[in-house]
Amino acid sequence: MRKVNILQFIASICLLIGSIINLLNLLIEIPFALYFCTGPLLLLSVILFGVAIVRQIKNKKE
Repeated sequence: MRKVNILQFIASICLLIGSIINLLNLLIEIPFALYFCTGPLLLLSVILFGVAIVRQIKNKKE
């Protein structure tokens, strides 16, 4: 796998986990410490997707 694909994969996993935790919080009451982890996970996924997009743009220019 290329580095861009690995970054997108990791970002997708972070987004999936953050979304699942948010859904669990809506359905059942989860501890605040676990719910607090969703913010950093979703922020990390946005940053990783941004890095992957920039890398793809640089690869197309070459």
